[in-house]
Amino acid sequence: MAEVQYATNGKGNLGVTLGAIGTGLGALAGAGGLAGLFGLRPGSGDPEEKSVTRYEMGLIQENTLLKANQYADTRANGLQQQITNQMVWNATQEGVLRSQAQQIAQLYTLTQLVVPNANVMPGWGPVSVFPTPPTFPTVSDPGVAAKKA
Repeated sequence: MAEVQYATNGKGNLGVTLGAIGTGLGALAGAGGLAGLFGLRPGSGDPEEKSVTRYEMGLIQENTLLKANQYADTRANGLQQQITNQMVWNATQEGVLRSQAQQIAQLYTLTQLVVPNANVMPGWGPVSVFPTPPTFPTVSDPGVAAKKA
């Protein structure tokens, strides 16, 4: 009698069948079970949760985009205000520095080694200063004094 080996072929068919059933059940579970096949979503218990149409989804996306643009505009306006404030502060500081530079230049003219007549007091007229050599006491030579005596 010849032996027929049904077991090997049966194990292979069983594995393929179980794999196909598992894949099908997994796909059904991922799609929301049988409810996903008919366009229904399983409820989470929230009464406000509902399906939306493409039109409603478009409105939601447009609303989100408008809110994002409004946020960006608000931030840009805030930055523009900060830039304007910085420009005003810079101009004020530049004016202060120019004023201080003028005051320093004026003080420099008053602290020169030779003070011009115009800086002293108006109406005094021209003044002339002539250097004269200093006078030193004369010292006689002791040898000359001994010869005279």
